[in-house]
Amino acid sequence: MDLDKQLEQAADLLQKADAQEWEVMALSSEQLSIAVSGREVDKFQQSASHGLAMRVISRGRLGFSYLMGSGAGGALETAVAEALASARASDLEDEAGLARPQPMPEAPETLDPAIKAEPLEAKRERALAMAAAARQADPRVQHVHPAEIGEYYSRVRLVTSHGVDLSLENTTCSAVANAVAGENGQQEMAWEYDVRRFLSDLDANRVGAEAGRRAAACLGAGPVADGRYDVILENQVAMEFLELLGASLLGDSLVKGRSLLAAKLDQKVFSYLITIVDDGLLPRGLGSGPFDDEGTPASAKTLVQGGVVRGFVFDRLWGARHGAASTGNAIRAGLKSPPQVGFSNLYLKPGQGDLPHLAADLHRGLVINEVLGAHTADPVSGQFSLGAAGFLIENGKITRPVKSIAVAGQIVDLFASVQAVGGDLRFLGRSGSPSLVVAGMSVSGPGHE
Repeated sequence: MDLDKQLEQAADLLQKADAQEWEVMALSSEQLSIAVSGREVDKFQQSASHGLAMRVISRGRLGFSYLMGSGAGGALETAVAEALASARASDLEDEAGLARPQPMPEAPETLDPAIKAEPLEAKRERALAMAAAARQADPRVQHVHPAEIGEYYSRVRLVTSHGVDLSLENTTCSAVANAVAGENGQQEMAWEYDVRRFLSDLDANRVGAEAGRRAAACLGAGPVADGRYDVILENQVAMEFLELLGASLLGDSLVKGRSLLAAKLDQKVFSYLITIVDDGLLPRGLGSGPFDDEGTPASAKTLVQGGVVRGFVFDRLWGARHGAASTGNAIRAGLKSPPQVGFSNLYLKPGQGDLPHLAADLHRGLVINEVLGAHTADPVSGQFSLGAAGFLIENGKITRPVKSIAVAGQIVDLFASVQAVGGDLRFLGRSGSPSLVVAGMSVSGPGHE
């Protein structure tokens, strides 16, 4: 069945049902991935899916259900009934209701027709060329697995009982390469990744070459002595710490009493060099669009300015629970779960200088270009102890590779101790950061993790 027709049938059923308000989101998507192992393509996958997600408010109670596929054989009617039953089983909710029509900002670019128009053979050649670039980066690169390109297209349409009717098309393309280098019986592995809205912005050969270079650069790595070091967190690692801090800037964490910044509004908490923005209208951002996943207009929000906490992000539900309006920050992981509060494009504003420039000011320090298990850190306490790898800095120069160490600390203290911010802002997905210089991080070697 045509997805628009299916949505309209669902809307008709909900209109006749016992619901004060209702919302239907229809989503259709297509995915493709091609992976290379060694010198051969060993995976080619294409898939497509479509379905609906429904929310209803009945007698002040919020219900949710979803439907994957055509909805034939009474499945659509069943899904509507399940949404109403879900509402009856829910607690009374003093919330803001579902979206009403509002003026929308100018839509940022989200669709690249070139991705779908590119011939399959060209996609295959791009994956093979990425693997070749990894091998050619250094003669010590022994194997590449995988070198994989991916593409994603989606169309979403959102309709509510209040007259909202919005639609949007999105594309993304990605490249990931994992390389293994070896020398004198030692092997090291490294990966590189990039994902973009537009094919012209994605350099798969650079991804492959960087994976190979990183793997070879790790050969001969060993630990360093325990102690406190001035540390450069390379941009992709700084981004992981930013995401850990970001949990405390979410409205649900604030309302639940799980935010480290709950009583810090308009207070200076971090280094004056730290400014954090969430921008739903960022040009070609992966989380960009004119509206969020509830139909609220997107916008740019400064959450931390010069180290001072300026605000939090909300969807409609958690905003209402806090007595605030939605900031346009409802996101959906997919059709099978209701919207939740999240970031559109969260990033730390860059400063100046590349990695060698930042290192030049350090007498003895570390570059950390990999941490393990950042997702396991406790966002409520902010404490972390993570396996790490990188390079030693001696007299302002990046010297030997380092591994088998751990870095430990507390996330608010980390961002309070930032001494310099690089100019190398990098996004991976919806989050981005430049490299950061952090004073006095605790570093331990084997047996102290």
